[in-house]
Amino acid sequence: MAIIDCGAKIQPVSIEIRNSPSHCCSIEEETDNKPWYTNIKRFIQHQEYPSGSSKIDKRTLRRMAIEYYIDGEILYKRSFDGTLLRCLGDLEANKALKEVHEGICATHANRHMMARQLQKAGYFWLTMEKDCINFV
Repeated sequence: MAIIDCGAKIQPVSIEIRNSPSHCCSIEEETDNKPWYTNIKRFIQHQEYPSGSSKIDKRTLRRMAIEYYIDGEILYKRSFDGTLLRCLGDLEANKALKEVHEGICATHANRHMMARQLQKAGYFWLTMEKDCINFV
């Protein structure tokens, strides 16, 4: 039989609900006009790590690089089914978003469907779903 102390103070639990997936909030924006995949591409091409990388950062980069393939200067990400998706930088991604939503394709798809259509077209970037939600 448990005894409950009625004089105990209980701290309330605060739960924050986000409008976008949490992984989208932790991705850094492009810096120095270099695309997000610069470090991955450099590692695949030259086996070079970014300066100041910790041991954990290096291991993470090696693990991430397994999912990517480079052909000339173009970086591709292997999807779960083995299809190669071309990695796009910020400017190219905005162009692709506009084309799929309003351009020749003119599907005017909803947020999540638009991200799937971009992947079916063979494109990829880390914040694809978040960008589609913001664009629509």
